[in-house]
Amino acid sequence: MVTVKIGDGMGNQMYNYACGYAAAKRSGEKLRLDISECDNSTLRDYELDHFRVVYDEKESFPNRTFWQKLYKRLRRDIRYHVIRERDMYAVDARVFVPARRGRYLHGYWQCLGYFEEYLDDLREMFTPAYEQTDAVRELMQQFTQTPTCALHVRGGDLGGPNRAYFQQAIARMQKEKPDVTFIVFTNDLPKAKECLDDGEARMRYIAEFGEALSDIDEFFLMSACQNQIISNSTYSTWAAYLNTLPGRIVIVPKFHGVEQMALPDWIVLDGGACQKGEIDAV
Repeated sequence: MVTVKIGDGMGNQMYNYACGYAAAKRSGEKLRLDISECDNSTLRDYELDHFRVVYDEKESFPNRTFWQKLYKRLRRDIRYHVIRERDMYAVDARVFVPARRGRYLHGYWQCLGYFEEYLDDLREMFTPAYEQTDAVRELMQQFTQTPTCALHVRGGDLGGPNRAYFQQAIARMQKEKPDVTFIVFTNDLPKAKECLDDGEARMRYIAEFGEALSDIDEFFLMSACQNQIISNSTYSTWAAYLNTLPGRIVIVPKFHGVEQMALPDWIVLDGGACQKGEIDAV
């Protein structure tokens, strides 16, 4: 049995799952998801049931008081062979080695090397498992069938790329796709307007489409666009992974660790460095 800790935001949960799924698939073992961190968080929810992911079991334990944390830690260390991530920026070969007590994967696992051979499986599973509105389905079809580029501006506690990156990325995209319309997705509208509003590009903010959208709706709409300009964000990185349209262009900023996450045909732009930190769980 392979057990993987699922936690943080949706993008991180997808990386957690992808590593666990691939580890179990390689060795022909069952897969268990430990969703305790999500169930005990006041900030994050368990998001994977929005997708058609497959697993054999889920487990969850109270994890708020000292004694609950102690019990969970002791139980985990006694029951499993725990593999704690040593380096976020390198593949850990221990993940691939079956263990008599079963592996427990405790980390972020944000390296393509853990799951790239199963990326097609993951794309099939990371499809909607909830009832989308007619409006969302129509927008997805529209974005897929017309020259669009999802443009993700992230803000919050870990700053995303600055204006210079977006200006370079927009210019590069327009050179390759002259008729493109940029669809802006953001959790920080003032920052997005500061970075983007110069009047030279065809640009629409997702809020302009008049539909009340959840984060998961926006994720699928982002992935439905023909092209992507993404931030240092697991959320928009996974949206770009799901885009398999022929001729697509994906542009990503250079940050520490981007090499392990970017697909070989993505364009990494060095200008306009991220303002704070590196990758985030948003």
